Amino acid sequence: MASGDEKAAIRQRKSPERQTIEKKKEVLEKKVDDDKVKVQTVARGWASLYAFAGILILSFVVRLWGIWSPKEVVFDEVHFGKFASYYLRREYYFDVHPPLAKMLLAIPGKLVGYDGTYLFDKIGQNYIENGAPYFLMRVFVAMFGATIPGVVYLIMAESGYSLIISTLTAFMAVFDNALVLHSRLVLLDSIMIFFMVWAVYFYIKFFKQRYQPFTTTWYGYMIATGVMMGCAISSKMVGLFTISSIGVAVLYDLWRLIDIRRNLKVEEFAKHFVARVGGFIVVPITIYLAIFYAHLAILTNSGPGDDYHTKEFQMQLKGSKMLDTYTPVYYGDAISFKHVGTKVFLNSRDSKYPQKYADGRVGSAGNQVTGHKEENDESYWIVLPAERNEDFDSYLEKRKNDENYKLTPEEMDKYALRNLYEVRLMHKKTQRVMRTHDVASPLTTTNMEFTTVEENDEKAFPDTIFILRIDRPKNENGVPDQLRTQNKSLRLTSKSQKVSMSTFNKKLPDWGSYDQEINGKKDIDGEGTLWTVNNVFGRKVEESPEARKAVPRMGFMTKFFELQTAMIDSNSKLTAPHIYQSYPGSWPLFKRGVSFWTKSEGKRQIYFVANVFGWYAIVASVVAFILIYITTAAFRYRRNTPITSYVTDRHLFRSGIFMEVLYLMHYIPFFLMGRALFIHHYLPSVVFGYMVMGAVLQFAVIRDYKRYALNDTFKASPETRYIPSDIKCRVLLGSVAVLQVLSFIYWSPFVYGCEMTKESIISRKWGSKWDFSFAK
Repeated sequence: MASGDEKAAIRQRKSPERQTIEKKKEVLEKKVDDDKVKVQTVARGWASLYAFAGILILSFVVRLWGIWSPKEVVFDEVHFGKFASYYLRREYYFDVHPPLAKMLLAIPGKLVGYDGTYLFDKIGQNYIENGAPYFLMRVFVAMFGATIPGVVYLIMAESGYSLIISTLTAFMAVFDNALVLHSRLVLLDSIMIFFMVWAVYFYIKFFKQRYQPFTTTWYGYMIATGVMMGCAISSKMVGLFTISSIGVAVLYDLWRLIDIRRNLKVEEFAKHFVARVGGFIVVPITIYLAIFYAHLAILTNSGPGDDYHTKEFQMQLKGSKMLDTYTPVYYGDAISFKHVGTKVFLNSRDSKYPQKYADGRVGSAGNQVTGHKEENDESYWIVLPAERNEDFDSYLEKRKNDENYKLTPEEMDKYALRNLYEVRLMHKKTQRVMRTHDVASPLTTTNMEFTTVEENDEKAFPDTIFILRIDRPKNENGVPDQLRTQNKSLRLTSKSQKVSMSTFNKKLPDWGSYDQEINGKKDIDGEGTLWTVNNVFGRKVEESPEARKAVPRMGFMTKFFELQTAMIDSNSKLTAPHIYQSYPGSWPLFKRGVSFWTKSEGKRQIYFVANVFGWYAIVASVVAFILIYITTAAFRYRRNTPITSYVTDRHLFRSGIFMEVLYLMHYIPFFLMGRALFIHHYLPSVVFGYMVMGAVLQFAVIRDYKRYALNDTFKASPETRYIPSDIKCRVLLGSVAVLQVLSFIYWSPFVYGCEMTKESIISRKWGSKWDFSFAK
């Protein structure tokens, strides 16, 4: 008979059928649990996708709303619309900005068959009457601008920020008045910032692949970063700040790799280094060169930009006035000199320099040599050899007696002017010879005065000899070329005084007829010393059988470097005061904006205005981040008593500091620039400033970074949280969003050009220097 324990065991023993049923039940329950996890994971991924899509939709709506108004040219559309037309006409123009963004602006016009007839001549001109596809061009720019907040979201999500912080950061960029305004007009900044933020995004993706180096994905993100950096700097030179910012991050990455604790072999580190040089230096340079190659390949016709270049460059353009319009120059010719930079002509007359200047200096009282704005009969100089002989005198006499004298082949060869020849220049009208001597010039006392003397003045003779120094003296075959009108630049350097003839944009007083000063510059190859021979007196080009017809060959790199030099030179000269220029120190707190467009009917205007709340929040965040960084670093590394978790510190010292660097690197360099600056230069920093604000808010409201981090944009674990449960944190984040929207709405009439009353305009004038129209 079975005991009690045995009976219990029999009761607990399960039949095979029951065991099978229970096993199937366990499998089914596990499957249900797994499905629940998958559903939660997908749901959380979808939540991130919904947030991203919502940001994009809001951004597009805000920027496209009423974009067709006004139907008139607004602000710098007058420039960039014109440049787009030049691309469609294939006419060469010159601008201080690289060409990519302007080339892109031509695409909408090309797609609808627009031929570039209208040149956006004046602010306020009607687009409809002139047949310009302005609506498509504005929408095209808005596509770039509206995408920027979406990329901001991606950057924050990929950097490990929470869903709520990523969304709020992008939300701030959606409702920034200045960013919206620049996205609604035919301007360059939105296109440039578009490439900037994509470069940052791809670099973050690249950095996250650091544990899988040299894979296809790793190389892909690195090259994508390089391409976007190249596009950014090809849009505007400010893109260089993005390259510098990412360069700082790359140097940190390399410094991390070379750490001995990484146990990385020298060969492996070298491979890392070379790969980064290729991706972050070679690729951007290649993109930059390719954009300029396309730029020059499109603009093959002569246009308004010709005069910024050398004669050789101009002769590469179809229809250039330099083509077939230049002749060789010989001893005995009377020629006119035109200054390369200021376009004045070398003149002289019987008028004298003062015996005594206003500052007490003693002058020479010699005949004036000046730069006159127009060519006239006082602009011609007869080229004489340094040493005359009977043969030359006979030759010169024949030319004086016969105005239509044709040089023989022997004379052409004998009297041709070439590089480093020594010459004297006799003024045709006064018959006096040009001289420079050790007397201070009227305006530039460090330089020497130019005057004229009698030809037979033996004492002054050494000072009348000049060395003819031709710029690029050899032709395309490497043979020393002859001096010709139009196509060769030259310098006239005094043999005795070792100075070159120069001029600049500064006029003499009334005694000098307000002409430009001509002086001798000690830096013989310095700025302002280049001249060209403009014309030969009495000789028409078409009558010159020896005129050279072939166009000198000029390779892409030669043209590229000449264009870069001209761009940098012109940019550095943008120092003249402008009514709307501003100092970088005034930008963050928005001391003053810029009037873009006005219409008296309805008191409508478009005015560059900040989202005041957003911009002040950026300033507070940038300062707060520095304080947070210093405090946490001090406690962790100096006191050895960390006040935050390791994950929080790691996030601050990587992602947070990177965003702070992005803000500062796009802002601080402007303090070092001497050119005129404008508040739109601050826009890239505004975008990165919102990211800094996001980093500070994350630090303030999120305690467990791991629990809230997205890490991957559209993937999340079931444990991932979206919004902190603390009601105070929710109120803070909600308040930030609401204040940003209210601030945007309050000043939005200046973005959209809405009708306003005088009272409503005055009520929105929060700064004493905010010069709204119709506010008086």
